Amino acid sequence: MSLVVFRSKAAGEIFMFAETARRIFEIIGRPEAPRGVITAEQVPEALKKLVDAVEEEKALLKAAREDAEVRDKQGDGNGQQQPQPITLGQRAFPLVEMLREAQKKGVDVTWGI
Repeated sequence: MSLVVFRSKAAGEIFMFAETARRIFEIIGRPEAPRGVITAEQVPEALKKLVDAVEEEKALLKAAREDAEVRDKQGDGNGQQQPQPITLGQRAFPLVEMLREAQKKGVDVTWGI
């Protein structure tokens, strides 16, 4: 898979690189497959797992930034600001929104290549 397309009657199509989709499938407990579905009944759980993973990553990044600031103040750091990585939250945001809308409307989310 190089691109994965998520679809739902609740929102427009979302195109995602396979690497990112693979990580999301892992988080929500879905097997990586060329095609699949998150049924309307499964959407709330998938949404919760994905949001929890995003929040966990935010907390880890915040702690790392704070640690770097402390090292810089103590003179142990290199004093250079590190480039900010593209986070799971940024990559998953469109899918999180799709899942929220699918939950409101009680519809499935499907994916395919």
